[in-house]
Amino acid sequence: MNKNLKKKNIQNLEFLPNKLNSILIGIMLGDGSISRTSNTSNCRFEMSFGFKYKDFAESIGALFKEFIKTPVKTIEIKSKCKTKTYTNFRLKTVSLPVFNYYFDMFYIFNIEKNKYVKIIPLNISELLDPVVLAYFIMTDGNFDKSRNRVRIYTNSYKLADVVKLALAINERLGIYAGVLHDRKNQWIITIGSKQFTLLRELVTPHFESSMLYRIGL
Repeated sequence: MNKNLKKKNIQNLEFLPNKLNSILIGIMLGDGSISRTSNTSNCRFEMSFGFKYKDFAESIGALFKEFIKTPVKTIEIKSKCKTKTYTNFRLKTVSLPVFNYYFDMFYIFNIEKNKYVKIIPLNISELLDPVVLAYFIMTDGNFDKSRNRVRIYTNSYKLADVVKLALAINERLGIYAGVLHDRKNQWIITIGSKQFTLLRELVTPHFESSMLYRIGL
């Protein structure tokens, strides 16, 4: 994949090629973010990873190596009480026109909040594939051993968006995904044990090995 990217002018890319497109969409459904410094500037993709996720962070860095100047960085973060220090890993791409496409896909301007807020893309049913779901679970999912289910933490999205995403998973991949009230006005997606055979068959080939525990493997 990256060999092909080297032959192209990255500055002229309208969107990412093939699998990398799905990878970024999956990450953006989860904890990924895209930022821009002004309305006229190009955007960049960035993501932070907890100290337990070094292998996953480095795998994402390798996938996007043509778009970054420096490898994944180690960041030392002090706790609020400043008595402890945590190690995180951070990835940032350079600002490029190609990321403007994904910014417009995932963000709308909220007049009340006077800022851009993240949404589920309007055409998520057209975008969803096994790669998207795999990276979505790796970034925002977890295996609930006590109830034998996969939970995907969509707490930051509105209920209508979460329902739309759950329906897309069902319609596009044949996996029933439930919507469950988590707390306050927050909702998560759950995938039960009856769906595990199909779920694992579809997403396991695209998982980074250290993250397989998130689907109970």
